[in-house]
Amino acid sequence: MTLDRGQVAMVLGRSGSGKTTLLKIIQGVLQPHSGSIAVDPGAAGGSHRAAVAWVPQTLGLVRGMSALDNTLVGALARTNSMLSLARVFPGRLVREAAETLALVGLFDKRQEPVARLSGGERQRVALARALMQKPALILADEFVSQLDPVTTDEILILMRQVAKTGVSFLVTTHEIEAVARFSDRVLLVRDGEIAHDGHSGAMSTPRLMEMLA
Repeated sequence: MTLDRGQVAMVLGRSGSGKTTLLKIIQGVLQPHSGSIAVDPGAAGGSHRAAVAWVPQTLGLVRGMSALDNTLVGALARTNSMLSLARVFPGRLVREAAETLALVGLFDKRQEPVARLSGGERQRVALARALMQKPALILADEFVSQLDPVTTDEILILMRQVAKTGVSFLVTTHEIEAVARFSDRVLLVRDGEIAHDGHSGAMSTPRLMEMLA
């Protein structure tokens, strides 16, 4: 499979089919038994780790830290490690993090502890943290699985807006109805293999459900 810049692809598959494993291989957490992963060498200075950002299903946010501090975690690779451990970041990165939170609609809550934010707001913080990494690709595992329908639409609309800036998304999901509305491509994973890869607009919800059966 090949993803173009700014493309949104959603990955469907039954539990245990290999969706999360696929993302972990692309991220570099797991090594493939065969084949290879390549990222545009012009992205993030040619570093695979920097070019691929990861948003886990659990989000991985520090609940006692503010939205701003959680966002700054995404910039750890871009600053002095000792200073970042002490939560001291250059002013330019603090300003950039605040601007990124503004991009996802959370500027006014930048100093709010993540524990006080709603589920949708936490998703926005996780997205802002990923964007601070300056990635070419964002991998999101079950990105909206715990959100209500209205909030799900808001987050996926935001994802589409970010994709227009040239960032690609590969998202695992069980939300079949969201695939045709918000993705460019749909991939069906079955028993560890990609059984289907095509334009999502050509796939109806009943057809997708039939393929998953």
